[in-house]
Amino acid sequence: MTKTEQQTASGPKSAMKYAQKRLAQLAEGRKGLWGISGASFLETTIIPIPIEIIIAPIMAASRTRGFIVATVTLAGSVAGALALYLLARVLFDDVAQPLIDLLGGQQEFKDLQDKFEQGGFWVVFAISITPVPMQLAALAAGAASYPVWLFVIAITASRALRYYGLWLLVLGFGTGIARIFEGRKPKLGADHPS
Repeated sequence: MTKTEQQTASGPKSAMKYAQKRLAQLAEGRKGLWGISGASFLETTIIPIPIEIIIAPIMAASRTRGFIVATVTLAGSVAGALALYLLARVLFDDVAQPLIDLLGGQQEFKDLQDKFEQGGFWVVFAISITPVPMQLAALAAGAASYPVWLFVIAITASRALRYYGLWLLVLGFGTGIARIFEGRKPKLGADHPS
């Protein structure tokens, strides 16, 4: 049995401690930061699971590097959104349409395309600041030939608000915020900076 399996087998609390230690190590090294950026890219492109579940505990484990974690998360997210945008712009019928069909979002995609014609910037901004999967927004923007520079500004501004806002919450409230993202109740008075 490997060390990881032994720690996981000995109970959920030791597994959580092991996970927190690994998360802190991720935030400390360059490979970990590349991993966070890659996870953010994947979250924006093909895995519609909020990245905050991953980065909140990392930020709490290494608060001094939280700004860097937010920055690499933002970079990965913007790169992923831009990749989807360009994919839809260039290869909509061949690649993007099957992806939309796979996600089961044909009607939602059509509604988004209509909204882009009326006010695309705020549509992108609103979708990318909420936990709604943004794959359809990026694909719709590309398919509608929405101006790429406005798309990048909207994505960058809204995702920056999300990730740096999370970092500020972690700075202010400590591990309690991370516990909320892990699906647990925060401990009152625990780890609150004075």
